[in-house]
Amino acid sequence: MFTTPTLSFSCTTCMRGEEGSSVNELSGRGGEKNNSSVRTSELYGGLTSGSPWDDGIYDGVREITLVYGQCIDSISVAYDKDGQFVKPGKHGGVGGGHLHKPLTTVEVKLEYPEEFLVGVSGNSCSVPGMAPEVLRSLKLESNRRSFGPFGVLVGNPFSFRVQDGEQIVGLMGRNGWYLDAVGFHISPAPKSKLFRRVQQSSIPSELYGGVAGGDPWDDGVYDGVREITLVFGQCIDSICVAYDMNDKLVKTGKHGGYGGNHLHQNLSTVEIKLEYPSEFLVSVSGYSSSVPGMAPEVLRSLKFETNKRSYGPFGVEIGTPFTFRVKDGEKIVGLKGRNGSYLDAVGFHISYAHKRKRFRIIRKYLSKVLEC
Repeated sequence: MFTTPTLSFSCTTCMRGEEGSSVNELSGRGGEKNNSSVRTSELYGGLTSGSPWDDGIYDGVREITLVYGQCIDSISVAYDKDGQFVKPGKHGGVGGGHLHKPLTTVEVKLEYPEEFLVGVSGNSCSVPGMAPEVLRSLKLESNRRSFGPFGVLVGNPFSFRVQDGEQIVGLMGRNGWYLDAVGFHISPAPKSKLFRRVQQSSIPSELYGGVAGGDPWDDGVYDGVREITLVFGQCIDSICVAYDMNDKLVKTGKHGGYGGNHLHQNLSTVEIKLEYPSEFLVSVSGYSSSVPGMAPEVLRSLKFETNKRSYGPFGVEIGTPFTFRVKDGEKIVGLKGRNGSYLDAVGFHISYAHKRKRFRIIRKYLSKVLEC
């Protein structure tokens, strides 16, 4: 029934990066700032050092390339504008690499336009030997998964997330030797009325577990759950879920497991594979409490039930118990929650078990129409 592989999470690497263009040059390349439906966030990170930069406003984010080490060395974002791939240039990385070698480059590619950027979090503080405050880490979140964190989790934490129905359509900030600060342009996510009705066919549940610690995450809504990978010990260290979308396997990012391993070694990994589509997830139960040496409440155990069988429990059954179960004729089609060093909390998106196929057909039709 179960296999216990070693989990590995990797991103496509890319070592390229061009020098950036000025804000004024963006007006002829799609980065206009006269869109009344767009709002702009504050800057996060070091606000007094470096020079300001602003990529402008686009239809959405397609790729993000980060170079990082002991801090975020540089960022380069590729956008979509009227179906065209637009890459304004690199910000940061102007001679600062010698202070913290070796550097790592990661390229995050979103499945645009279905996947779009909704949140960015991280840490900021000064780099040893330098006075200015710069970004030390960044974590990116889309409507489907999370990427990172990249860098080191040192300094002042920050977290930015758009409101429901919005997306990030442009980045700005300050840069010099490193990436000093970052901010965002936000716009409504492009959805037709019928697309909204398809998405609203799912219902979100409350969160179970520690609702005060960690950062929020949300995998989004899919046709169903196909695989669940858990890493656990004295608590649930991390979770990674693979979904079905239009008969394709979609594996979102890992949630949890950010540096908590030293508190409980001898972790176990279990991979649950459902016999999708005849088998689907209907219930999740478990326990939550604080971990010795840590104040926040986290998930200590999880048990999964499908319409055919049960899996688990995994972890230790200590603390406050909880049970979530869908109504007859429903299934779980997406997970969400809170995470940090461990998996703090979990929640669910619920949809009709036998009517989801109808919405999938509608979505396929709409995708073809919008491509025309």
